Amino acid sequence: MPASIIAKYVPKDLLEDQSSPLAISDKNQKLVWFNKSFKNTIGGGRLKGVSINTLFKLPDEELNVLFNGKKHQFENIPQKGNDLKITPLPLRGKSKSSPGFLIEIIPTVENNKYSKSIALSKPLESAFQNELQSVLMMLLKENSIEAIADDISKKCAEISRSDFGVLCFLDDESISQFKYFDPNNLIESKSDSEKNIRSDFKFITKWLMLNKQPLMALNNRNNLGYNLTQSFGCDSLVISPCIFENKLLAVILNVKKNDAFSNSEINKLQQFAALLAFAITHIKTQQLNAALESRLLQAQKLETIGKLSSGMAHDFSNLLSSIFGSVNLLRKRVELKEGVNKLIDNIEDCSVRARDLTKGLLSFGKPTPKRKELVKPHQLLKEISKVVTQTFPKTITFTEEIDKELNDILGNGTEIYQILLNLCVNAKEATNNRGELKLSAKNITIDRENLVHYPLLKEGNYVCFSVSDDGEGIEEKNLTRIFDPYFSTRTKESGSGLGLYVTYGIVKAHNGYIEVSSKLREGTTFDVYIPTFEVPKEKRPGPTEAIILLADDEPMLSDLLAELLESNGYNVVKVSSGDEVLRLLTEEIKVDLAIIDYNMPGLNGIDTIEQIRKRGFDIPIILSSGSLRMENDEILDKYKINSRIEKPYEFEAMLETIKKLL
Repeated sequence: MPASIIAKYVPKDLLEDQSSPLAISDKNQKLVWFNKSFKNTIGGGRLKGVSINTLFKLPDEELNVLFNGKKHQFENIPQKGNDLKITPLPLRGKSKSSPGFLIEIIPTVENNKYSKSIALSKPLESAFQNELQSVLMMLLKENSIEAIADDISKKCAEISRSDFGVLCFLDDESISQFKYFDPNNLIESKSDSEKNIRSDFKFITKWLMLNKQPLMALNNRNNLGYNLTQSFGCDSLVISPCIFENKLLAVILNVKKNDAFSNSEINKLQQFAALLAFAITHIKTQQLNAALESRLLQAQKLETIGKLSSGMAHDFSNLLSSIFGSVNLLRKRVELKEGVNKLIDNIEDCSVRARDLTKGLLSFGKPTPKRKELVKPHQLLKEISKVVTQTFPKTITFTEEIDKELNDILGNGTEIYQILLNLCVNAKEATNNRGELKLSAKNITIDRENLVHYPLLKEGNYVCFSVSDDGEGIEEKNLTRIFDPYFSTRTKESGSGLGLYVTYGIVKAHNGYIEVSSKLREGTTFDVYIPTFEVPKEKRPGPTEAIILLADDEPMLSDLLAELLESNGYNVVKVSSGDEVLRLLTEEIKVDLAIIDYNMPGLNGIDTIEQIRKRGFDIPIILSSGSLRMENDEILDKYKINSRIEKPYEFEAMLETIKKLL
């Protein structure tokens, strides 16, 4: 990774707030980035682009030893009273020189007026710096998200002295995968833990995205994340968000059974989480680029072939027109003797075959829009299955895996039938009439999360048709040529080599995509993606005009609950005390419903509700509390409280309650 890329991404998110003076130089030993602590240590003046030699005035011989050494090197800098640490960044590609260097200034203990505190904290801080640097080096070398995630999970647990950790990967705002670091097997039931994490996840992710910082949950009923502390049987846990470009990619949970996390530990966890977010984004971008490059090259090649074949086919069609005209004249002008008539028939038959081949070339090179209709995939597949079961040899085992509900597609039913039947025929021949053939169909949605797997398709809904066989398979070197015209892995007598070429053109004309995957001696699968017909969506009714008064003196929960209510169409007015509630109501602000917390400064929730009823306000009221226990409905009846909810909130249940009351 070039120093410019490191300077663009890594330091800004991960190293800027480090207390240690840190900088990065390019391969020519000139500074490309530095943090505030480095600038403060060096002093004023311009630093970017300045060489290390100019800054520290070291002899050339000693400086060369520092930059060319295979291990980390240390050097006392007398005029600064510090040690200098220079770490080469990992090599990439075939280059024999490092793309840059990490520069760290380490205060010498005896020259620091806070020597005692430094001496105590230095081992821990140094350990963290080493761990952070090792992960950074791993990121520059490693291309596996799994490997980096495992390493960061382990380091998070170790550096924060956690008992165990859980890493949750997200896909479209929901958890897609769990990974555990539990060396002492303290998690009794992973399935129960995952169930509890999922149940609280909507609230927690909202908080994480609002605050962009780790959430520490304590074993306290009023605390967000309390349910998780109960689930894990712990005193405290920290949930660190992995956020990149305002998108939550993963969360890291670290758990302490009998202790709390220090601010220093939480800060370190936050930096590791930022590093993991960068790693996930960086590697996914690499994967997308690689997939795009490979498939675009194939698409460009086929596009070029299509244009060439289209031009040739057009010219050839003109020649065939002359041949057909000449054949008609011959039949009229030449005496129809048996031998002559046979020759004329032969010319005409060959011309007809040439015309059909030309049509195939034209349909690929410049697909012409044919009449499109609403196609029911189930009817189409039923016809294909009928042909296969009635005409294919009984030595072939035919199976189907078709979703019960398939979306309609807009296209030419005859052409789609043609390409799917052609793929089935190819599969039959690949098995030498003795093997397994499978026809599948399912709905699939392509969005920005899974687009990396379908880089040549647009986001949207598709029906994926698949034809699989367990035949001889296709060699890897032939996979990129499989859609080329006249290319075939079979003998010349068994086919023209235009079947898949024409198939590609038809799929392309439907704004779809065809993909092949194969392994030698295992079989082949063709996947055909055709866009579904999207019925114009009816306009959704606008948000409700209901105004909800929310009274809670805990800003974190108040902000979070307000955003969740607003996202469901409600207007929210927030206050933090009973006096404010009464003032707002008496100022004739029309409120449709009130949610009032029991524990508030001054007037508590019950006293506030009592005053509301005395003043004649008959609005629905929900009382919320994390500590009040009401074994019967006497209090609810006395103060005309319509409903009550307990903290931590179950948001879906709260929404149902609000809807009923309104």
